[in-house]
Amino acid sequence: MDPNAVAQRLSLLGVAGYAFFFFLRPNPEGLALALGLALGGAALAYRERPFPVPFFLGLFLLLLAFQLWRGEPLAFLLGGGLGLGLPYLAWRLRKPAR
Repeated sequence: MDPNAVAQRLSLLGVAGYAFFFFLRPNPEGLALALGLALGGAALAYRERPFPVPFFLGLFLLLLAFQLWRGEPLAFLLGGGLGLGLPYLAWRLRKPAR
């Protein structure tokens, strides 16, 4: 599977989760998880090698600092870890180009 497609789907899932946990079932842990998932999926772009996207990576780090100060840091880190890790795993497991 294409790592860019995985990252894009995880980012969209994070946005949908944010809307769900904001409007339908207000839950701070769910909001932090969804926000971490959305920003974690957008923080790296994949070509022949993954490279950081400075805007989303900076926003992720800024919100991580805010979550560490007043928030739900474990849920945010879990979402960010999934958002960063799953596309990276798809990139590592792809078939090498010949």
